[in-house]
Amino acid sequence: MLKLNKGGNMVAQTLEDIIVTNKEIDGYMETRNTGEHLKIKTPKDYVDDVKSYFNDDLTSGLALPFNTTHSDFRVREGEVTLVTGYSGHGKSAWLNYVMLHLLQQQNSMIASFEMLPKQTLGRMCKQTGEAVPNDDYVDDFLNKLQKRLYMYDTEGETTTAKKVQEVVYYCAEKLNVKLMVIDSLMKCGIPSEDYAGQKKFVDDLCVSARDLGIHIFLVAHSRKTSSEDEGSSKFDVSGSSDITNLVDNVVSVHRNKKRERELAEGGLDEKIMNSPPCSVYLLKQRHGQGVETKWGFGYVPSTLEYTERW
Repeated sequence: MLKLNKGGNMVAQTLEDIIVTNKEIDGYMETRNTGEHLKIKTPKDYVDDVKSYFNDDLTSGLALPFNTTHSDFRVREGEVTLVTGYSGHGKSAWLNYVMLHLLQQQNSMIASFEMLPKQTLGRMCKQTGEAVPNDDYVDDFLNKLQKRLYMYDTEGETTTAKKVQEVVYYCAEKLNVKLMVIDSLMKCGIPSEDYAGQKKFVDDLCVSARDLGIHIFLVAHSRKTSSEDEGSSKFDVSGSSDITNLVDNVVSVHRNKKRERELAEGGLDEKIMNSPPCSVYLLKQRHGQGVETKWGFGYVPSTLEYTERW
């Protein structure tokens, strides 16, 4: 085998030229400067961070519009919350009611692929307490939402995971949006059997939330079961099992069908009638207090409002 010498002439290679010896390898990693050593720190380097964790982080973020939830959960920047529940149990309605209050504090965007923008806004208008709002009421309501709430209107086009990511970055960087709703996962252009695609999409959302300092609510349906009398668990979420592992928080919205049946039959069972019309289960919370609990709410069908008393 030939090689170039210092004079530019081709000469024969020796065995020593092509063999890598231990002498050459020894010490290589010590002299190789990757900068990774700068990431190795001692506990004392985190004094201020740990103090901040106890003094600020556990109570930081926006509170839900229910006093009973304030000590349990906050809507924090850089997180993704999965909102799940059986079909028809009100997860989108509950989330819209929550957003109606949160958007008064932070710019928000709703990307609903299951309802038209006019339906979502109409529902939220009713949730202000007006069952049948007149034109003047609607005008006033929408004017108050101007520059606070943005709607992603697909205008009939098929949604893709790539488009959703583009919307997230555009709203955060151009419109200063801090709260986003994506409703729902199954409508984001990922086949139901494509678990790898679902995992990547949710993982990308989590990265985006952290990078942009925003909070994303992602709606996902629960699998159908033989009975819906009990709330769904995080293991009932349709699609990849990795979804609930990736997100920061998981809440499940449950409509008390047993109570509705009892009410239709006369409402004689006191125990059932004393149970809340709606329950929301906090099934996972990675940060903050780390609490997992259950909240009960009343529900007003005429205005789609959620209350703390029933």
